[in-house]
Amino acid sequence: QRVRGEQIMKRQIVITGASSGIGLAAAQLCSEFEDVKLILVSRRGSEIDGAVSIKGDVTDPATAAAVADEVEPTGEIVLVNNAGIAPVGLFEEQDFAEWSRGVDVNLTGAMRMTHPLLPKMKQAGQSRIINLLSIASVQSFPGAAVYCATKAGLLSFGNAISAEARNDGVMVTAILPGSVDTPLWDPMDQHPPREDMMPASAVAEAIVGVIKSPRDRVIERIDLMPPKGIL
Repeated sequence: QRVRGEQIMKRQIVITGASSGIGLAAAQLCSEFEDVKLILVSRRGSEIDGAVSIKGDVTDPATAAAVADEVEPTGEIVLVNNAGIAPVGLFEEQDFAEWSRGVDVNLTGAMRMTHPLLPKMKQAGQSRIINLLSIASVQSFPGAAVYCATKAGLLSFGNAISAEARNDGVMVTAILPGSVDTPLWDPMDQHPPREDMMPASAVAEAIVGVIKSPRDRVIERIDLMPPKGIL
């Protein structure tokens, strides 16, 4: 909405993991916003018309630097930390490369993306960080020790950043879905029935709802479940 006597500033939205699943669904919805600069980060690149596509890994400092170069400290800045992987199996049976990759993507990657953008967010004075987590942030599951630990860590990180930056206009929201039908499940031999899971679009709509919410309130956390529960 236009405020009398003020110029509307472009909204800048950064989405990681934007080539599939929740990230792609959110990017498609956000591409419909008026006067938006959409910056999409993924290893495969994005083909959404009008969006800036940054092909890279969130664990690579060069990727975060490339994103920061695209963001101006004006208007409204939104960072959606969505990129994630789910290493599964008994922890004692996972080698270092497998479980450390989970930490690097799910936790360190989100922190790496947030770090160069936070000063610009504070300067803009009206910004949002939306962290895509999981109900595994607060409920542990066997065979998912690394996934649970990284999602819980990102929940705590977001809470701390909120405490540090909310007086500078930075709002932080955690979204904790139950089972969502995304490619995350493709390599897994066992998983809940996919027909009982939520579609990726359901979580994408929650993301857009947070972005569009008035700035006179903070949506700190959303728990979003399939009708039959966590699964």
